[in-house]
Amino acid sequence: MPKKLRYAGLILCLIGLFMIAGCSKSKAPAQLPQVTMGLAMFTQPTNTGELLAGYIPSDQFKVSAETLNKLDADFEKLLLTETKRIYLRGASARQCFEITTAQRREDPMNALKFWNQVGLCMKADVLIIPQVIDWTPREGGEIGAFQSAGVNMDFYALRVNVDEPSISRFHFEETQESLSNNLLNIDKWFKRSGKWITAEQLAEEGMRQAITELGL
Repeated sequence: MPKKLRYAGLILCLIGLFMIAGCSKSKAPAQLPQVTMGLAMFTQPTNTGELLAGYIPSDQFKVSAETLNKLDADFEKLLLTETKRIYLRGASARQCFEITTAQRREDPMNALKFWNQVGLCMKADVLIIPQVIDWTPREGGEIGAFQSAGVNMDFYALRVNVDEPSISRFHFEETQESLSNNLLNIDKWFKRSGKWITAEQLAEEGMRQAITELGL
């Protein structure tokens, strides 16, 4: 085959690949309108009554209060720097959580009603609810880990409503794998500079994805 024809064929193939890649891109999620946003604290459900979706692993790792507080700070920072929204958070969220928890002891309620009550207490139109389902700390260092980090997290955007609350969910679950175990993770491996990252760093990746997927 003449060189010109070979080059022409190669160019057509490349054009075709770019067109396929362009068509395969998913649409960006619809952005939430300008409403009053509330941000709940990170919690870890330990029984089915606290779950909004999914299930609790039988060997669930207990996340420390210190870790939950760090996740709160990291998520708040990301939301304040990567979105253009103002969030009701901090003391307001904690106070309303404690008030609703006390009410729950007197009048048992499911997880959806519970968080809706928290949102009503905060006077929020939409309440962002981050939850840690399971957690695997990294054991070892950046160069060599005896146990890789893993996180199982849910992020919810709850439309607060007295009568019919509605909810959207983004689920993030990943355990870091070596490149030799899964070549499909090559982009992630290079993005992480070929290092074994901590569970907190992995959780931050989940937070960034949640911001995008929930249209925050």
